[in-house]
Amino acid sequence: MPGDGQSGLDRLVGFAGHVLAPTGVLTAVLYYFGYLHEKQFFEYFGVDLGSIGFSTTDYLLRGAGSLFSPLATVVVAGSLAVIAHHLLAFLLDQLSATWRRTVWVSLAVLALVLLVAGVVGLRHRGQVVPTPLLGDALVAATALGGGALLLEYVTESARTHEAVPERWAAILTSTRNVRRALSVGLALIAAFWATATIAHRHGIESARAVEVTLPIRSQAIVYSRDRLQIAGPGVVRTEVGGRDSAFRYRYNGLRTLVHTRDHWFLLPAGWTRHNGASVVMLPDAQRDIRVDLAP
Repeated sequence: MPGDGQSGLDRLVGFAGHVLAPTGVLTAVLYYFGYLHEKQFFEYFGVDLGSIGFSTTDYLLRGAGSLFSPLATVVVAGSLAVIAHHLLAFLLDQLSATWRRTVWVSLAVLALVLLVAGVVGLRHRGQVVPTPLLGDALVAATALGGGALLLEYVTESARTHEAVPERWAAILTSTRNVRRALSVGLALIAAFWATATIAHRHGIESARAVEVTLPIRSQAIVYSRDRLQIAGPGVVRTEVGGRDSAFRYRYNGLRTLVHTRDHWFLLPAGWTRHNGASVVMLPDAQRDIRVDLAP
């Protein structure tokens, strides 16, 4: 097929890499994912994320583990896109100019349908949309990003392979940089939208997993010199020393939710989201309170 030595896919990938690499997009996505994941996770237990005091590094590390699966999915999708590109190029070599034009038009229509679906899903974000395609935010985000990239790929490839009239080809050439910027911009919007959706779901799933496994999680045993107002389903207070003891009271039946630099956040072993039990917050720097961990 005729061309200028560089395919639409090569151009699109090269431009995207040139734009995204220096801006640290992956770091931003990791931080955004980690923040939203932890925010949703702790909100499940009624804890404000600001009271935890996580650092930027904490969010990056907590976001990295959960993003392995989505990132792997993106890499696999990219690999399949490259394979599809080569198969398409081979197929078009066997077709006449008319049929090649028909293929490009069909792909352009598909890209526009995906874009419309994504835009409608974005407009109705947070609302119930009675359409399976738009009712799932992750599907709508994927449609938006995939449609934007597919449309740019089709446009550039059709121009490169002379599948459009010369007048149109000149117009497409003059607007190339604007098209690419818009395509990458829409793809970034879709990426952050999908990231927020996945983080929201993973945060709730992680919190529910903690809730279900509380009875078998490691114990947090609290010792204190003075009597503490610690109560909840499964919590047992025992007096283990006299008035002059360093630690007079022991509290069993607690589980660790998270430990930060300054505080322990503990849950009663019988905690559920709907039984009214509260999270126990204890300072980690007082000499009259000690927290021991046990299997």
